[in-house]
Amino acid sequence: MRLAGKVAVITGAGAGIAEASAEIFAREGARVVVAEIDEEKGTDVAARIGEHAFFVHTDVTNESSVEQLMQQSMAKFGRIDVLFSCAGGSVVNDSVVTEVDMDVWQKTIPLDLMGPFLCARHGIPHIIACGGGSVINVSSVVALRGNHPAHVYSAAKGGLISFTRSLAGAYSSDGVRANVICPGMIATDRIKSRYSNKPKLNRRAATVSTYGSYEFGAGDPVDIANIALFLASDESRMINGATIPADGGISAY
Repeated sequence: MRLAGKVAVITGAGAGIAEASAEIFAREGARVVVAEIDEEKGTDVAARIGEHAFFVHTDVTNESSVEQLMQQSMAKFGRIDVLFSCAGGSVVNDSVVTEVDMDVWQKTIPLDLMGPFLCARHGIPHIIACGGGSVINVSSVVALRGNHPAHVYSAAKGGLISFTRSLAGAYSSDGVRANVICPGMIATDRIKSRYSNKPKLNRRAATVSTYGSYEFGAGDPVDIANIALFLASDESRMINGATIPADGGISAY
């Protein structure tokens, strides 16, 4: 029970990495707030976990919605110890800067960068009031090695690393740690449906199938959830401001 007594707010918890994390966090003793924009998915995950989970309909790109998420979490469980900002994703028609439609920017930046910003803005004060805790953000391998043609997604995820480091420095004296995970290709349902049967776009843009030829293959959502569990627990109390690659080594060699 590595998270016994803790309350974790997890955004995007209706699917993928965040869903796996919600289940594992609850199994390890946490009470979990399932924050999700898809009401059907969010309700299903919370129901499956049981009495230790609570669904809150949340749009992380809307400040009022995020503020209400934190207020409802406090009203339900009385504290927030862990904030796991996992909601995010890329847009299929993301492209190089000279060609990408600006509509991609307008969709990607609010979800992948402003979302974690707003969650930290309204979540951290509650974490401080409860004696400190852990903020975990999800970036991407593309922030570590660059990516083309997805320039907008790369910009958002790169910015999230710098933002997380800034959080770590600003709130460490309040007992709040902030770290960021950079997954590689993770075989969520969304990724598998988008890439599995498509050819490699270029020499650096991997697909689920091409990851099969790499030493560690494509990751599973639980692989990232286990890292988040460690960062949420007191076992990681000396880790603050860290960027943790979880890409099978793609960004290193």
